[in-house]
Amino acid sequence: MVFGVFAVISDMNLGIIESYDGGDGGFLEVIPEGDGSDYWLIAGVHINGEAYRPSARLFRSERSAFTKAQKIYDWIANHENQVQGWGCWCADLKITLWHQSKEYPSCSLS
Repeated sequence: MVFGVFAVISDMNLGIIESYDGGDGGFLEVIPEGDGSDYWLIAGVHINGEAYRPSARLFRSERSAFTKAQKIYDWIANHENQVQGWGCWCADLKITLWHQSKEYPSCSLS
């Protein structure tokens, strides 16, 4: 029984993380829309331990999702003062960015 569950989990594509930074340890996350889907979503853009989540948008390929995530990263790096609260509208990229600060209290499972 456990072997069957493991086989299902091992076949799933959970997403891809790609390093992208200017020396600050940043990275990008993209995930498939669903199991077996050809469409991708940007799950997050991470800069200096801060996570930014763009409004949901489907991309036709993993590479196009990463290209847009790189543009979002560069925009955030140049406009950090505009994304200080929980979120902001980015007119240049036509998306809403949601900010999760590293000081945000996490939910304890214990």
